[in-house]
Amino acid sequence: MLRKKLGWGNSSPQADLCEICGARPKFVENGVKHQYCSRTCARNGQGPVPDSCKLRGCRATGKSAFASFCSEAHAKEGVLQGVVQACESCEILPRTVGALCIACDRRAHSQGSIRELRPNGRTFRNYKDHFVSQWKSPEPAPTVEKIFEVDVPHDVRTKHNAYRATSSSAVEIHTYHSSQCICNFGVDASSVLCSYKSCGICCIVKSSFNSFAFGVPFNTGRFGDGIYSYRNSARADYFATSCTSSPYRVSIGCSTIVDSGTVGSNTSAESDSVFVPTAAAIIPVCILVYRK
Repeated sequence: MLRKKLGWGNSSPQADLCEICGARPKFVENGVKHQYCSRTCARNGQGPVPDSCKLRGCRATGKSAFASFCSEAHAKEGVLQGVVQACESCEILPRTVGALCIACDRRAHSQGSIRELRPNGRTFRNYKDHFVSQWKSPEPAPTVEKIFEVDVPHDVRTKHNAYRATSSSAVEIHTYHSSQCICNFGVDASSVLCSYKSCGICCIVKSSFNSFAFGVPFNTGRFGDGIYSYRNSARADYFATSCTSSPYRVSIGCSTIVDSGTVGSNTSAESDSVFVPTAAAIIPVCILVYRK
């Protein structure tokens, strides 16, 4: 009696009852109280009808973040059962944004983008001339057919500049890095970076050297784990492999930061190999598509 007079507790018991039937308590899910007690009352109400999880047998409410499944676990299970199509990139979660899941779509927007340069433009000629001039080989210099300039994300550029600022003797040099390119990059009129996990070129450009083919985080060589590139474009070409349907070979032009006092010790006169221990020290600048 004293509680009622002082107004303690719930002075309006009806506030927790379904706004349609007024007979049953409102449905509470993960700490969130809905307006209705059930989907039946929700259908009879004025608000949006909450759909159930797409996974058969689950009565929980589906969420847009999980492609109308109730959770990430059920979203993955839905892909395994063939209820929905898998993300084109990770092949684990359902497609939510076009052919990608939300996570892969966000990663795609945080990755480097490319644009093809005009063959008669100054930037194209500069990149081409440097690539050809650094071709130190008995073989004749290749014919550069296309060049794509790489626009790395802001955070990658910031880390690159910060790495350069860590040493007063740091110098920036131009190097080349090649890998397997299993897609038809450069063949189509509108070339894009592919999503194949085995495509070294596209994995490197999209991750700005933070990930190589099959998700490998670094190269392994005589200077240890890190990233190896070459001042001699012909030496980089040694590691270039293309799919059988492509007439081209592909190499990445890089901006590489090294210490001026250690360039000689980490650079071979024969191979012109340049080693850096971290991805912050090297960024992709352009992609060169050429014929030998």
